[in-house]
Amino acid sequence: MEDGKVVPESIWIYAPNKGAPVFFAVAFLATGIVHAWQATHYKSWKLTGWYALCGAIFAAGFIVRELGAFDYRNLTYYIASSCLVYFAPPIYELCNYYILGRILYFVPYHSPIHPGRVLTTFAAISFVVEALNGVGVSYESNRSLPEDVQQIGQSLLKASLILQLVVVTLFVTLAVTFQRKCRRNGINHVKVNQALLTLYISSAIILVRCIYRTVEFFGFTSIDFSSPDLSPIIRYEWFFYVFEATLMLCNSVLLNIRHPRRWLPGSNKIYLAKDGVTEIKGPGYSQERNVLATLFDPFDIIGMIKGRDQATRFWDDTNDVALRKAKVDPASQTVSREPNETV
Repeated sequence: MEDGKVVPESIWIYAPNKGAPVFFAVAFLATGIVHAWQATHYKSWKLTGWYALCGAIFAAGFIVRELGAFDYRNLTYYIASSCLVYFAPPIYELCNYYILGRILYFVPYHSPIHPGRVLTTFAAISFVVEALNGVGVSYESNRSLPEDVQQIGQSLLKASLILQLVVVTLFVTLAVTFQRKCRRNGINHVKVNQALLTLYISSAIILVRCIYRTVEFFGFTSIDFSSPDLSPIIRYEWFFYVFEATLMLCNSVLLNIRHPRRWLPGSNKIYLAKDGVTEIKGPGYSQERNVLATLFDPFDIIGMIKGRDQATRFWDDTNDVALRKAKVDPASQTVSREPNETV
């Protein structure tokens, strides 16, 4: 691994490090357990329970990689480890989409799109990414398949990675657009700013990881892994541990330290009044369109033309808002959360 030389008969190209997988398996398992505790503590399994799943997937991936380090000719270990490590990052992205949707629910009147459509639209794209990942990794990592089939796997992975880059860029653009609109209209609430900051950092980490993976797969010059033209990113294992394992571990720990429920309310019906201070429990959004309409028209352009979106602006009902404000504790200016309400 250290000198970048190809190890004959090694499915991994190099002789995998035997110590690093143990460290990362334990680390991801630990951060996943913390996420499970936090989801229970904050009663937010629906919102953040996926973080615990990601930790478990990564831990399983590194456990299998450790087995492969002692038997680097075993194709099954290589395929299983590769698939597990590739499956987790898109799930982190999916979690970020969900969190942004909850932030938009908190300040609905400045949301560029219906908050629920953030998850619907981006989740559909994530499903495509995971499908491309699954098929691509299974083809690319199975060295017993014909060369043309392995090349198809590489092409699918390249398409998946490019799609991830595009989606992360669009996601951050949506978040920035929302935050700038809030600032222009005098909304500078700490809960909004801190939750968005966490998403920006997480998205940046995922983006760097996607760039690394994209460069790695576009660096394939041949399926012949003994080729002298093989990219150093493929020949040296430390690239994987720095730009995949370490970055994803940092992302998971980041979400432990800056857990979204530290700032977001326990219900998506609680929103910030236009005074930028008072939190009000309203009726929430009602979804009147079917899933396909939501998927293909996330901005509800047809609804804007027909004026349907005006009917959902519950925050503009002056009398109703005044009544809800009167029920808020004036000392805390915050709606009391129902103790048994889950997210």
